[in-house]
Amino acid sequence: MRAKSITILLAVLLSLAAQADTRRPNTKPGGAADPARWPEFSWDKVPLYIHFGKKTAPLTLDELRFVANASNLVCLEKAHGMGALGSTEKGTAHDAARLKALNPKLKVLFYWNTFLNYPLYDACATVKEHPDWLFRDRNGEPIYKVRKLEQYNLLNAEFRAWWATVAGKAVKRYGCDGVFMDAVDQAKRTVWMNRGWGKGKEQQLTRAVIDMMRRARREMGDDAILLYNGLRSTPDGTAGFDYLPHADGAKVEHFTAFASQSREAIARDIAAIQKAGRQGKLVVVKGWPDPGFNWTNARKMRMPPDQLKAEASRKITFSLACYLVAAQRHGYFCYSWGYRDTHGSLVDYSEFKRPLGPPLGEATRDGWVYTRSFRHVSVTVNIDTREATIAWTEA
Repeated sequence: MRAKSITILLAVLLSLAAQADTRRPNTKPGGAADPARWPEFSWDKVPLYIHFGKKTAPLTLDELRFVANASNLVCLEKAHGMGALGSTEKGTAHDAARLKALNPKLKVLFYWNTFLNYPLYDACATVKEHPDWLFRDRNGEPIYKVRKLEQYNLLNAEFRAWWATVAGKAVKRYGCDGVFMDAVDQAKRTVWMNRGWGKGKEQQLTRAVIDMMRRARREMGDDAILLYNGLRSTPDGTAGFDYLPHADGAKVEHFTAFASQSREAIARDIAAIQKAGRQGKLVVVKGWPDPGFNWTNARKMRMPPDQLKAEASRKITFSLACYLVAAQRHGYFCYSWGYRDTHGSLVDYSEFKRPLGPPLGEATRDGWVYTRSFRHVSVTVNIDTREATIAWTEA
């Protein structure tokens, strides 16, 4: 009887251990977490993240098929579909369902800004009822980012609670798999602090954003994804790491462009991507054709669409090579010249269809030159001269 009791006890203990294992994130070689709620990750081809919005109308069937086949991780930008359906919530919910019907493994994120009150959401009608939710100067007047674009008072706890409930609705009502939390550090810009927040409140603002993250997680539920923007190089280092422990991952938005185009900035961003990835986090890298090729360049945007696509295709090598030398497991590449459907997110770049294979090791660095090998690709990039080669060997 004693032997039988011991056998039964061991069986129970093994069963409990197996159940506990299913509650913990799976782990892969290198210790990176691989939670079931995250998109399926593979090195077979360049892992892609797609981030754009189509304001005028829902996606066409061809556009839906392109997105559903190209990636397992997508964010639909603010104003998506609102031209036809009336609001960001309605447009996002409509196309999230259509995308997931084509690709059940696809994870769709809801764009939700931390700091800017874009009047593109049904939810923002509530803000009009709460004047204390807006960021104001010392005279009590709203401080606008541009024209009449209002900014949230992150230090108001009631506002933070409301913001998190909208994140919860994105998952439970609108059919998304989580939120993309934009502009987490924008409230701390000196230009605003000097006018309204006052110097010395940086830590209060950081704690406020972390509180928003925690509240959003509770509202969305355990299975939802929280990705924020972002990690960004500064002359003093890299900003944004304070939030990483409280999120699934982060976006490096201005990779090799804007204020992050110097060799020093690119090196800091590469190091940040590696650091976050080694912590087992999702990392999204937003690449650009070149520092001057983006939606803010009015002259460039007057070019015919076919010319823009052709130029972006020619110029993809440098930013893609920089991503490849930095990428860790759960690291995704996003390439376009903006955030709308006309900005290159729906271009069929040939590099994304070729075999990649897992990395054969970490990148090596000699001065400003990085090299790295994958099963089917060898990469060399000089971040000083902005020259790069990606040598593909077919499977």
